[in-house]
Amino acid sequence: MNYGFRVVYSTPGVLESKGFGRVAHLPFIMDDRPGYHRLANQFLIDRGLGIWEPKQRGKEESALPPSSVTMKDYAHWLANFLEWCHVRAKDPLKANYKIDLIQHYQVEMQTGIWSRDNVGLKPRTINVRVSIAAEFLTWAADKGLREPFHIPKIIKTYSSYSPSSFSGRETKSVETRKGKVREEKRRLGFPQEVEIFDWLQRLNLRCTTEALIAETILETAIRRAEAAAWRVDTLPIDPREWRIVNPEKPIEHQAVLIDLRFNTKGPEYGRDHGDKIGPHGIIRIPMPLAQKLHVYRERVRPKALVLATRKAKSRSEAERIRHDAVHLFLNPRNGNRYTGDNIYDFWRSVDRPRGWSPHLARDFWACSVLWKHIQQYWSIVDRALNMKVDESVFKILQLQAETCIQLTIQPQLRHVSQETTIAYLQWLSDRLGINMNFHQNWVEQLSQDDLEDGI
Repeated sequence: MNYGFRVVYSTPGVLESKGFGRVAHLPFIMDDRPGYHRLANQFLIDRGLGIWEPKQRGKEESALPPSSVTMKDYAHWLANFLEWCHVRAKDPLKANYKIDLIQHYQVEMQTGIWSRDNVGLKPRTINVRVSIAAEFLTWAADKGLREPFHIPKIIKTYSSYSPSSFSGRETKSVETRKGKVREEKRRLGFPQEVEIFDWLQRLNLRCTTEALIAETILETAIRRAEAAAWRVDTLPIDPREWRIVNPEKPIEHQAVLIDLRFNTKGPEYGRDHGDKIGPHGIIRIPMPLAQKLHVYRERVRPKALVLATRKAKSRSEAERIRHDAVHLFLNPRNGNRYTGDNIYDFWRSVDRPRGWSPHLARDFWACSVLWKHIQQYWSIVDRALNMKVDESVFKILQLQAETCIQLTIQPQLRHVSQETTIAYLQWLSDRLGINMNFHQNWVEQLSQDDLEDGI
């Protein structure tokens, strides 16, 4: 009987008890026997502990380990490649980049021959699978397990915003893997604001706590995983300790600085109460939202915590539950913390606009900020729309848009790829109804993989 390749995790505590705590959090691959795939799992261990990393090859300093989510993705992508090799009777240690990875594995995914539904896969899915397969084979070559593995590279050039440059732009070049499938660039579209408002109202009728979480995402552009990991004291308990960046403004226009470090995107530096400790970031939250969160913390959350402690069979167990309840948002039905998956589920639990998701809410926040900024230059916009103008007018608009993205949007989102910047600028062009030639002004559109200069 063929079981297929699959990704599994060890039972919590088992590996730690046997002295393998360093790798207990890592996924591992079972092959079709089923059996432990030693070669693939050694790669995942080296990758997961930062022992081997494509950019650090041959260097003495070790790399930061990838996050748990990234390692899970790596394992699934690699398992897919290894199963393809098994089904096609190919030895992965003898695979050739052009013939096996590109002309066969990649083409079969494009045409749907190698897919669950016999339908061609998305370019992004194909590219990440081929990339991790190439990483695995490069690692094997570095370990002396196969002959050298050659990946042809090409140089791509792009133009980016640079405040230190006289022209306001800087041309950069990056090296990227040859043979990647061209990915379609995102074209953003959002529901009408009244549709979003109505959806939020429906969610509020269902559960006020969940509506507050959704409002927090909408008002701050945090990720759903970050919202789930929001701590009781992420917003300081004492309002007198709130860091207000513009105290001279009316309260409705004030903003409070907040530190984020749990479940943030990027390297993983440890775990705390089930959450990844990630890179530190500082964001702004509107004062009206801060006041709502404070009221929830003081008046609503304690009731949910009581429900959680009722599960305890002893006073000491109840005290432990209270001590471990570090998360701000608790489910009012059972007192449990919310997870990122919980947020995704309740987001879709009421009638919603088509395609409306927590991730799209981040883009909606960014584009709303961008639109508000551009409206300050409405005289230029009006001139561009109603008169024949030279290219310099469009360049002024584009520079203003890029400045807003660089100085306001990017610090709040804490991760804006070149591809995302293009999507925001294209959305602005569509909203204005004018062609600002972004594709020509940005010499080359690159995905985040290209910018990271990875395999």
